[in-house]
Amino acid sequence: MRESIRLEVPAAVTALPTLRMLLGGLAVRLDFSLEELEDLSLAATELLRAAGDSERLESWSVEMAIVGDKLHVVAGPYRSPDLRHRLEGAPDGAACLDLCRLLSSTVDSFAVDDDGEGYSVTMIKGRRPA
Repeated sequence: MRESIRLEVPAAVTALPTLRMLLGGLAVRLDFSLEELEDLSLAATELLRAAGDSERLESWSVEMAIVGDKLHVVAGPYRSPDLRHRLEGAPDGAACLDLCRLLSSTVDSFAVDDDGEGYSVTMIKGRRPA
């Protein structure tokens, strides 16, 4: 069974505690450690802040879902080429910096998924092996 929550909140830092609360509730179901939850919360928060800086958004759209033993967070849609560049890193194979590096070090994986009119960002986080 897939448990998911779709959330649309104003694109403002005052909405971030609501996002963190929902992430925390889902993470508890997966028995995430506090460090794992903090990593996921940091990744989601910084992605939304970067999206807000790159695009003139009135709201942030996020879907959070438990899939097996992992938590999937999908944010978007976005259209900003600047945000996409920050997510994908340098095209010449150089190490990614900034947002790309932060996501790479805090979640298990993330992907930029085209939907024809824009793109969404999917972040996946699971528990670390004991």
